[in-house]
Amino acid sequence: MAEKVKRKPTLALFKRTNSSKVNEDLTTPRSPRPTAMKFDLLNSPRTLHTPPVLKAKNLAEVPRRISTGGIQDLVRCPLCLEILNNPKMLPCQHTFCFPCLTVYVADLKSFECPTCRTNTEVTSQSFLVDLPSNLYIDSLLLLVRPEPDSTNRQNDTPPGTPTRAGNNMDMLEPGVRCSQCRTMCVNTNITCCNHCKQNFCKLCWSQHLDDMQIQIGSILKQLESTSVKLQHKVENYKDRFEHLLEQIDAAAQEKINEIIASKDKIVSELQELQRNGDLSALALRTSLNEAKMVATKAMSKEGTTKDTDRIIVFMNLHQNALQLISDVTKWDTEKVVFDKDNFCIELDGASPLEAESDDPLPAVVRGNNPLESEDDLVLHYRSRNFVPHYTWRKTSRPAGVATSPWTNHLYICGLDAHNVLVVERTQARIIARLVCDEMLCPVHIAFMKSLGEIYITDKWKHCVHVFSKDGEYLRSFGQKGTDNAQHLIYVVDTGNDRVQVLHSDGKYVGQIGIVTKQRAINRNNVWQTEEVTCTELNAPTSIAVTNDRIIILDSGNRRVKIYNKQDKTKILEFGSLGHRKGQFRQPEVLAVEPLGFIVVGDSGNSRVQIFKPTGQLVRVFGGLGTEPGKFGWISGIHVTKQLDIIISDTKNHTVNFM
Repeated sequence: MAEKVKRKPTLALFKRTNSSKVNEDLTTPRSPRPTAMKFDLLNSPRTLHTPPVLKAKNLAEVPRRISTGGIQDLVRCPLCLEILNNPKMLPCQHTFCFPCLTVYVADLKSFECPTCRTNTEVTSQSFLVDLPSNLYIDSLLLLVRPEPDSTNRQNDTPPGTPTRAGNNMDMLEPGVRCSQCRTMCVNTNITCCNHCKQNFCKLCWSQHLDDMQIQIGSILKQLESTSVKLQHKVENYKDRFEHLLEQIDAAAQEKINEIIASKDKIVSELQELQRNGDLSALALRTSLNEAKMVATKAMSKEGTTKDTDRIIVFMNLHQNALQLISDVTKWDTEKVVFDKDNFCIELDGASPLEAESDDPLPAVVRGNNPLESEDDLVLHYRSRNFVPHYTWRKTSRPAGVATSPWTNHLYICGLDAHNVLVVERTQARIIARLVCDEMLCPVHIAFMKSLGEIYITDKWKHCVHVFSKDGEYLRSFGQKGTDNAQHLIYVVDTGNDRVQVLHSDGKYVGQIGIVTKQRAINRNNVWQTEEVTCTELNAPTSIAVTNDRIIILDSGNRRVKIYNKQDKTKILEFGSLGHRKGQFRQPEVLAVEPLGFIVVGDSGNSRVQIFKPTGQLVRVFGGLGTEPGKFGWISGIHVTKQLDIIISDTKNHTVNFM
């Protein structure tokens, strides 16, 4: 760096010197020029000579091949901002002075390029010395940098001493200088290399081609070495992937073995539960047969039996019958649930007493019509006190309820009565019954106003009974459903885990919930995938249809699923197993009110939950009990246009009007 204290003539001075030469030639062509203004860059021997005086017209013919400002930027070191001294080129192709790099790098193990910030590692102590030079920059420096003897002559010559005009005009001689031997040649004897951008005479060009040939041999060796290196890398790459595949296969097989072991354990537990259930059912069946034999014998009056003995037989038979009926009712009340997320089975025996519910909000000023907006309806439900204003107790184990679109009468399905009651709502009196010989266990009811027909599902007959609006029995087909304007009935096929779409005459139209998926199958220890048809529903129990949506209560999965009515694609779903708000335990029924809010009868938790059409929870009310506002088992639910909620309770044998 100390060598650069003496500032060498810059290219700007060279430009000004040339300009002064031109001006002097134009004004006083024959006057000598002072040595102080001379900047002799070309002192090598010449083959062609220029005349001592250059006219302005001759100067105009000399082409300017490159901008002096651009050359000055190229040969300037970015660190010291001086003409490059012993330039060294970094791997990123940027060039700096060797002394500047020595100070900049010092003893660092790696450093960043001052220009582009590319990180470079110092691989050895002679790293900087071994860095290559920039041939293009070297050629520019040969043109720009003055030779030492020329500089000394310039410094030793007094300012006013005239010099020979021939020395000042070296740079303006016609022809091109060879970059190697520094010989001035005519244009026809000069060849420019497209690679290094330097000019060579015929002799030097031959030598330059030989040098390039040697470099090509070196490049070929490097390419061969790189090719071998790539081959080794490819082999190593394949080995790594083969090893990874082996690891994946081993891990997958291990997980498969774990899943199979878990499956065997679950199947064993389930078989044990089924065996216990079968044994208890067999004991009940044996007791029922014995009781029937006793009753049959008592009916036949065989032999001479005293009156007192007959009374004792009747009392024992009556007591046993009551106990057997109670045992049969309680049998299979503890549900077995498969948790596919945790891959285990659970006994759903939690008490509804643990279920959460909401208290009504403090009384607030409400609008006259809660149906004006969704916010008004939310406020209506959250502040409403859900205590029945009337309780109907004239039906044993009521189930589905609905109001007639023609007369606004209430229809109540009686599970044990084998009929459907028609109740006049204002006076709460029975005005008719829907009954037929084939009806065993009416569960739910729906109406088709356009056809004037009533559809009643029969749980044990696995069919749908059709009545006219006047109560006349018409026909039977299918299972539970509802209707729409196209005379279609949506039937919840609980046993087949699907929803069927039928015409009003029972003709099949389509189904919902059946999808095609890819499933992996192991055949001869080879895993393959194939398309299988499966269902995404698990024992659905209720359905509601709006103008554009189909809402299905997927009871087995404890979820509410909403489908698009047009293309039958699923829009959203919500719910899970549990007793917290928004969770379900054995949900059985649902209804949709005028603004699309979904009202779900969460039978296992003995409560009712109200959701927005988006699935957001609005209100939870109810709980286990027999007092007003409590439920035993919700078996039917209906919402009128006036937002009255009618709930049937099978265990409490009531129909609650809220």
